[in-house]
Amino acid sequence: MDDFDDWRRMLEAQHRIVTRAQLLARGFTDDGIRAQVHARRWQRVHEGVYALFSGPLPVEARRVAALLACRGGAVLSHETAGELHGFVPSDPARRIHVTVRYGCSAVRLDGVKVHRSRAFAHIADHGSEPPRTTRVHTVLDLALAAPDAEEATRLAHRYALGAGVHPLALERAVELRRPPRHRRAIEDAVALLRDGVLSELERRYLVDVEQAHGLPVGRRQAPVLVDGVRRYEDIAYDLPGGRVIARLDGFGTHRDRRTALVDRRRTVVAAVAGEVSVPYGWEEVTRFPCRTTREVEALLHAHGWADEVQPCGLCERTSGL
Repeated sequence: MDDFDDWRRMLEAQHRIVTRAQLLARGFTDDGIRAQVHARRWQRVHEGVYALFSGPLPVEARRVAALLACRGGAVLSHETAGELHGFVPSDPARRIHVTVRYGCSAVRLDGVKVHRSRAFAHIADHGSEPPRTTRVHTVLDLALAAPDAEEATRLAHRYALGAGVHPLALERAVELRRPPRHRRAIEDAVALLRDGVLSELERRYLVDVEQAHGLPVGRRQAPVLVDGVRRYEDIAYDLPGGRVIARLDGFGTHRDRRTALVDRRRTVVAAVAGEVSVPYGWEEVTRFPCRTTREVEALLHAHGWADEVQPCGLCERTSGL
């Protein structure tokens, strides 16, 4: 690069992080580079990678430095890609995660976790700056890194919702990569998404209330007409004696007055139609699932469900049923 404007644009794009090769191409010598580092005007970040400034490195500069240090190509991945896509909370202290091609020679970088992928050619979000994995493959990477199958299902479900990943896209990503671990767990997360389980609270209700106690599995995202507009109920049990609705999040977590109004109108419309509508929040579902189960059971019995719930391990420990 002989043109100063091109050099300046490159420095801006790379957050003033450059490689030795780029410096040499610009006319610097190895002795000159060492002199700048020795004078503490520049700093060596990784082998052959330099910051043309002193002081702490912003996270944007650390990301670029990690990519430039991986010869042969790399993309940001896992939590780092999730941060850039906006569905993983930012943490400046977190290690930078990059993925390189499988078989790439060993790379040890301070503050960087290097992953290898056989599907490297298929996982990049082409055109993104800085280079990163796609949303769906970022979700899959995070789920595959889970310590156990249960956590893999939870993370795949949670991050797919946060990233706006369609269950079919996640299913196709699993089929493409055929991961040797947690594949069944991630397929379970795909099934949850297909069945309309659209929040972590809804997943916990399914697992801790319905499945753990043998309740019937209600219909998810059941459409209802409210003041001429189609809305959706979280869970609906359609029984011989009528419909019972479980609405998850209650009245304490609405973000605005309009959402609260819509929820109140749904309750009124259900009551006018002779349907029972009960709200449950995070605490009732996660801290007191057995009590919640008994309440739902009573409503289902009143509307024609003839079976009985089964005690779970928590019931037996706390006599909560």
